[in-house]
Amino acid sequence: FPFITGIYVARVLLPDSVGQVAYAQNIVQYFVILSYLGIPTYGLREVAKVKDDQFGRSKLFSELFIINAVSTTFFLTIYLILIFAVPTFQSQLPLYLIVGLLIAFNLLNISWLYEGMEEFRFISIRNIIFKAVSFICLLLFVRGQDDVLWYAAITVIGTAGNYIVNMLCHGRFAHFTLKGLEFKKHIKPIFFLVAVNLAIEIYSLVDTTMIGIFCKDENVAFYSYGSKIYKILLQVVNSFTMVIVPRISEYYAKGEKDKFDELLSSTVKTLLLLAIPMTIGIQFVAGYVVDILYTSAYESSAMVLRILCWILIISPIGYLLGSRVCLVTGHENQMLISVAIGAVVNVIGNSILIQVCQEDGAAIASVFSEFVVMFIYVLQGKRYFKLRNVKKDALKIVGAAFVMTAGLVLMDLLLPVGETWKLIIEVFVSIIVYFATLMVVKEEKVCKIWNKCISRLKRNA
Repeated sequence: FPFITGIYVARVLLPDSVGQVAYAQNIVQYFVILSYLGIPTYGLREVAKVKDDQFGRSKLFSELFIINAVSTTFFLTIYLILIFAVPTFQSQLPLYLIVGLLIAFNLLNISWLYEGMEEFRFISIRNIIFKAVSFICLLLFVRGQDDVLWYAAITVIGTAGNYIVNMLCHGRFAHFTLKGLEFKKHIKPIFFLVAVNLAIEIYSLVDTTMIGIFCKDENVAFYSYGSKIYKILLQVVNSFTMVIVPRISEYYAKGEKDKFDELLSSTVKTLLLLAIPMTIGIQFVAGYVVDILYTSAYESSAMVLRILCWILIISPIGYLLGSRVCLVTGHENQMLISVAIGAVVNVIGNSILIQVCQEDGAAIASVFSEFVVMFIYVLQGKRYFKLRNVKKDALKIVGAAFVMTAGLVLMDLLLPVGETWKLIIEVFVSIIVYFATLMVVKEEKVCKIWNKCISRLKRNA
């Protein structure tokens, strides 16, 4: 959705207008994070623990829903006071009221219930439907440079629709009850996680906030579009981490250490398998991608994208082996140390580099702070797991990536075609070269997937 809408909006709205909406969304996101109090992360883990207990699920659901409702009401009130009192926000009050609906709709945010129950098919179908509806609305109502408020409103639709459907369908898994509710036991881990989530989000939020302070609205837009593509790729990589959290929580709770380690090891290989070629490929095609998708008006976004894409390798590894491991093992307090240090590093880096390199400086600060967090995360998490056969497969993946890089260099120099065809050919050929090389060196995961595909074809023949 952000990928497709970004292409359309870049051609309809000016960089200055896109920057205004991106900055307003950035401010609102701070309040959204505070409103949900770390419940999406905590709730996922706790639901996974009681997934076979109907009463336990209903009790947990009711407790967390009430806590979230109180928190959302409080922070929505603070937000409204802020935008009516501060002159900077008053000048664009309709915009800030519209994007502020994201805070209000957080009252209905119970996605953690479905994730904890591993209802990923339902989540995917629901997401696709509302993203499609949002895009249709975008085509109908955002037709010119004066439709900024329509654009802001439509960005809320996808989130709001998902939350409403969640509430309408939650009865399959849990019912609201006031019987025997206990709130005190949730307070400590929730407040640890809200601190962790706030510090984590500082990486993505403080960049835009500080660019908005030190630079122009168009610089916010350049950073927003560069980071938009990178975030799509990061979501692809991180989806493999997200879906295993309920399962590793279950393994750890049952004391099945071998299965716990095996699943972590397999996921690390998958992350490297995807992230390394993505990162290298973007270094070659970023300019073509930005120019073709968003027009030459956003060419400054290409360097932002090249820099940020190194996080594709760094962040998922730290997220899996540090954040998720500490979460499922009940050591949330250790997560806070890592992200707090990373947040401080990011703010210091931004304050120095943005004034020198503008949006590129913010991207460099993000990469460095993510590396610091990953390093501390892995140091903390390694006591709880043991990876198996990862180094051997990682070397094969890096080797295949080098072969792919050599192919990209040659294509970049020799292909006598325009940007669009060069982009298509380089992406297509690189994928073939990369996975063919992995097959030649007999990388375990790729060979296993290939053999499964061949077996299915033979059965269906």
